[in-house]
Amino acid sequence: MPKLSIIVPTYNERDNVSLQFQHIANAINDFEVIFVDDNSPDGTAQVIKELQSKDVRVRLLQRPGKLGLGTAIMDGLKLARGEFVGMMDADLSHDATALPAMMNAFSTSDIIIGSRYVKGGKIVGWPFSRYIVSRVAILIAKILLNPSVKDTTSGFVLYRRQMLEELQGKLSTRGYKLLLEVLMKSPQTRVKEIPITFVNRLSGKSKLNRGEIIEFIRLCWQLRRNRSGKS
Repeated sequence: MPKLSIIVPTYNERDNVSLQFQHIANAINDFEVIFVDDNSPDGTAQVIKELQSKDVRVRLLQRPGKLGLGTAIMDGLKLARGEFVGMMDADLSHDATALPAMMNAFSTSDIIIGSRYVKGGKIVGWPFSRYIVSRVAILIAKILLNPSVKDTTSGFVLYRRQMLEELQGKLSTRGYKLLLEVLMKSPQTRVKEIPITFVNRLSGKSKLNRGEIIEFIRLCWQLRRNRSGKS
């Protein structure tokens, strides 16, 4: 069984998935990648099938349509065989060379965050507007929930598989950021942030839109209400 199962949600990422897998393979050895494709019209699934025919570490879950990133992670978890489970974007923004350091951090932690906002982390190529959106989202989470980490909207996270499995059925998996909900529903979990360089996607279109941002704000409010004992 692989030590690490990396779940990569995809939608119209045919130009990126092969490179993404190669970057991961160059960084670590004991892993599998579970691509969760939401019926991409650009043929992403076919590219993944070609990869799969050449390397047993590639796995594919095809879903009938766009069902959201949160549910993609939880559906991928059902297939994962590793002791640890990771989530990465398919657009090459997440630097796979950080994976060894992130895996090593499990010696003292249960959730490892690839962080853009700790010392040593940085963002390359983002337009100013995207940076502002990210910082405002983190500020909203800070005001409403006061999490202990700096990058609550990171999409590059590794978890102990057992911890995620214990939360199954307790997560709403709403919107594009699963991490914040996991942190709020596992307040005693040991967390460590590892600095990463986040590079803006070179090809394809970002999945972040107004609806996802609104959903994130709603999630923050709901988590705050739950913590206060309100329905």
